Amino acid sequence: MLILFVEDDERAIRHARERVQSEHDDVVCEVKHFKDAADWIRVNRPDIVSLDLVDAGLSGDAKLAGQEIYQLIWEHHFCPIIVYSAQLEVWDADRPQHPFCITVQKGVGSPAVFSKAVNDFRHHVDALRDAEAQVRREFTIAMRDLAPSVFAAVTDAEQRRRIIRRSGRRRLAAQMDDFSEYDVEGERTLAPWEHYLCPPVTTDLLLGDILRSSNGTAIDPKSFRVVLTPSCDLVAKPPRRPKVSSVLVAKCVAIGEGLSNVGMNLDRRDRNDETKVAEYKKKLRSELTQGFIRHVLPFPSFGTSIPQMAANFRNLELVPYDEIGDQGSFRRIASIDSPFRELVSWAYMQSACRPGMPDRNVKEWCDEICRW
Repeated sequence: MLILFVEDDERAIRHARERVQSEHDDVVCEVKHFKDAADWIRVNRPDIVSLDLVDAGLSGDAKLAGQEIYQLIWEHHFCPIIVYSAQLEVWDADRPQHPFCITVQKGVGSPAVFSKAVNDFRHHVDALRDAEAQVRREFTIAMRDLAPSVFAAVTDAEQRRRIIRRSGRRRLAAQMDDFSEYDVEGERTLAPWEHYLCPPVTTDLLLGDILRSSNGTAIDPKSFRVVLTPSCDLVAKPPRRPKVSSVLVAKCVAIGEGLSNVGMNLDRRDRNDETKVAEYKKKLRSELTQGFIRHVLPFPSFGTSIPQMAANFRNLELVPYDEIGDQGSFRRIASIDSPFRELVSWAYMQSACRPGMPDRNVKEWCDEICRW
């Protein structure tokens, strides 16, 4: 594991460096000054960066050299950051908290705290490294398999360059959709919440997106809505404009209320009966495998962003398109990954869009078929 100390005075991190290397046999530590750190990070891609904030050799705002290195890491080489400084008060207090960025105050006992932070990040470093390796592997396969057909079909070098860049991205994205093929731990099933893309990846509103009322809270299912308007009608990238002025959404309720609406609730009197609980779970698993239960679509909880809830396809409303955004009455909280996005569409069609049928003599029809 490669750790980079970004520091203007190597003596200030000597004890922390020695503590880490004595407790972690596989750790390699490098120390670079602020002015050398950016290029070194781009070339060597460290696993963890220890970041000082202030360059004592500079004056004014230039002293806060660590802020620039932080931005470089956050935008171009994501890895855990330990802000290790004696002047944490200059760290931006309004900066959003992130689990991969922690602060350690230099001083008595700080080397032990720093070493513990490195140990806590160890498993996450492995996960990041594996994920990056998979992307690079899939990129290699995508380019290798794409190039022959492009070179055979296109003779103009400039056009070929554009197609390789554009189609290469699309092919890579398609390959990465096969989430289980290269799972290093052999796990081939998704956690319930893994179908969320939170925050959303695209800027366009999509079918299946999760909205939350600006006046609501993240713990109240009734604050949430699920977009049902087709994605093709919501594209807003220039020169295209949305084809609709209002977005059809399904209202959400607490999961218990949603299941009760379709007769899938477990009576409170039966909750201590192991046999009945087991029967209920078996029935519920069967329904959840399909993905929806009649006119109700369950949604799992996701951290502090989305509560456990259910969309009710018989309780719909129209939300003005212009009211969806950071300044509108509804905020876009998450998208849903494919094929779960298609599940939302299919579930809605099955429960709400089935055409009404007149009464027919089904018995006679059945007898006719059986005579065949």
